[in-house]
Amino acid sequence: QDHLLDTLIHLLFDVSPFTRRYASAALFTLACTYANTAVMSRHCDGGILEALRKVLLNDPIDEARVNAAEALFNMARNNSDDTVENMGNHPKLLASLAHSVLTDYSAEVRAYSARALEWLAADIHHPMVCHPALLKALTTACQWTKTTCIAEALKMQSSLSENRKPMVEHDGLLDALAVLALLDDVNDDELKICAITALERLSKEVSTRQIMARHEGVITALTKATFSRTGFDEDD
Repeated sequence: QDHLLDTLIHLLFDVSPFTRRYASAALFTLACTYANTAVMSRHCDGGILEALRKVLLNDPIDEARVNAAEALFNMARNNSDDTVENMGNHPKLLASLAHSVLTDYSAEVRAYSARALEWLAADIHHPMVCHPALLKALTTACQWTKTTCIAEALKMQSSLSENRKPMVEHDGLLDALAVLALLDDVNDDELKICAITALERLSKEVSTRQIMARHEGVITALTKATFSRTGFDEDD
């Protein structure tokens, strides 16, 4: 098995775009099976993760990048504790997923990258070493509003009390949630609900309230949500 994985890593950087596509497709197929993901994530001290990360960011062939993103998504979805830690602790992997969410011109790459972050957010929590890296990636990727993946990830993170103080104290995270909560297009309702729910959950902790009370965007978003629920318009 190790020889097969070594070969696939090598083929991911072959000069032939067809070879790169087939190698990346083989990896996302292998990652569909729970039993394979831990082996893949720790192979060669993260060699497969690094190869997929580089393909995700740099391969000029759309299908190769899509396959790499889907492989990482499958690993995040069909994970074990080892898989989650290996992915979370791999240098720049979470940041690269966030970067692809925002910058790749393939809608499939963006979608799979966002879904990978959403699934990882279900299993990475404070005080895991990689939790700050996850929060940074989610804060960056919050600008993605085509799907609810990132907003759902933040809402889910806020459901655990141990995550709330680190979330509120993370640079830019409250700003990102406030922006989502104040979206006013009718198509953004699900994003708004996720963001407002996350803010309400974060405010449940005594240790977070002082910071949140001083944040203009947070107070504005929560006030608007309150007026909306009671049927009043704050401009009346």
